[in-house]
Amino acid sequence: MTETTKLEAKVLLIDPDPVERQNLADFCVAQGLKPLESEPGGALSLLEAHQDLAGLMMSEALLTDASAGLAWTRSVHKLRPELPVFLRRTSERALSPQEREFVQFEWSSSDMEQLRSSVDRTIFSLRYPTPLVHGIVELTCSALRSMFPNAVVEAQSPYVVHDRIIQGEVSTLIAIESTWCRGYMMLQTEENALRQGLIAGLSYEGLGGELSFRDLNNMLGETTNLIWGAFKNRYIPPEAFANQQTQVPIVINHAHKYISFGSTDPQLCIRYNLSEGKRPELPPLVIVQRFIFNLHWSPDQFAEYSAAADSGPTGELDLF
Repeated sequence: MTETTKLEAKVLLIDPDPVERQNLADFCVAQGLKPLESEPGGALSLLEAHQDLAGLMMSEALLTDASAGLAWTRSVHKLRPELPVFLRRTSERALSPQEREFVQFEWSSSDMEQLRSSVDRTIFSLRYPTPLVHGIVELTCSALRSMFPNAVVEAQSPYVVHDRIIQGEVSTLIAIESTWCRGYMMLQTEENALRQGLIAGLSYEGLGGELSFRDLNNMLGETTNLIWGAFKNRYIPPEAFANQQTQVPIVINHAHKYISFGSTDPQLCIRYNLSEGKRPELPPLVIVQRFIFNLHWSPDQFAEYSAAADSGPTGELDLF
């Protein structure tokens, strides 16, 4: 077995009972969850503001008014069906078929262990080796500093997401295949923020002025390729790939900024802030990185490969 890290995950928390809400918030923090507390009326706007959530925790009390609570909850589920819903039971009644449509897990305040187990099975169903996560952040920061030499590059804490919302208008997607994983890496950013960052001189001298969307696509594409090269050089053995060559359709709905890789597993997400050192007060360029290991994931095999790679020099050159 290899050392794994339990990454943070954001959850929407809605409970009208202040005592129960505080207890649940404390539970979330202890379990590595970041609770975003909201009243029912503000939940939809909070969903729009946070497109990288991992779940929704709510009280059964919100469903007592069938004309309001049930309709509201169904609206949330319709907007973000990927988010698992954890319902705190306040009665012993059987849930209705309509409620069963969106409630995946139930728990009572007297049995928090049941909730913890459900969270581990769902939100944290994939664990990521600590050396891998740290290595990804290191090599990505190095690649970003190479492509944006005039920027101050900072990585936020890695976390996991269940949302399938594309963030920004410019996205890249590159396949990752190894003996221990198969999936994809994505980079996402806002088109205008990338354009303004290049005009402001975050990248090479002279790169700015009239930039078409193709120029911006190429810039993010080259950045993706540089990160992929560093990842491949460090983590992918040259002699073989995984035997499981199954493929699944990737569904992209541009109108709803939605992408699905055919898997409900959580995705590794890291946000990078690129700012101007001389003008730190300006909004940073944010680049969002996701790793989706939807076709094959074996962290124990990664540990075996990593241990073998650390045992001695391989004769290969580092590209970062």
